[in-house]
Amino acid sequence: MNKSLKIGIEVVLAFVIVAIAYLIYNTINVDITFGEEKAKRQALVVEKLTNARELQNAYETKYNKYADNWAELIRFAKEDSLEFTKTIGDIEDSAEVAAGRAWQEKVKVPVFEKLMSDSLLSANFNLDDIPNVPGTDKQFEIAASSITSGGAKIATFQMGVLWDDLLFDLDRQLVVNAKEYSRKVSGYEGLRIGKLDEATTEGNWQ
Repeated sequence: MNKSLKIGIEVVLAFVIVAIAYLIYNTINVDITFGEEKAKRQALVVEKLTNARELQNAYETKYNKYADNWAELIRFAKEDSLEFTKTIGDIEDSAEVAAGRAWQEKVKVPVFEKLMSDSLLSANFNLDDIPNVPGTDKQFEIAASSITSGGAKIATFQMGVLWDDLLFDLDRQLVVNAKEYSRKVSGYEGLRIGKLDEATTEGNWQ
């Protein structure tokens, strides 16, 4: 083999090695970037869906069913109230009760005020923005239904967003992989809280 050919082969091999190294690095970098961005978006969605669950729980407490649309859930939080029993004094003390210094009474508290005062909603909670999926022009899916278990009717709900909508601008194959994994684990190709055919209020990330 002459010297010129040998040098040419070495140059080609060097180029191939560099190209392969770059492809490996780029693949790893894409995976890392995707994972970081997916985790960041998921955290924002989880916070929103967890807040929405508290609204749904309050709604179910009053109406024995869940809201099936965002307009109704927001109206409920803004305009409705919840009734609670308030205890004045020591009602375990019969003398106090007899003297009229201890009693119980029904009080109504605005829904939003009650949930915020009980720290059930995030401090930065924005009620009007709750339907919107962060970083997209989409809204969370919302639906309500019921199941029968042990002869009793149980209200159910489901709220969520598909990976296709949440990760719309990221690597397509990695989005497909995320969808496939979520489908196998929970039967839903995204992030979901509650389930229409099951009496649960858990998120599929839990």
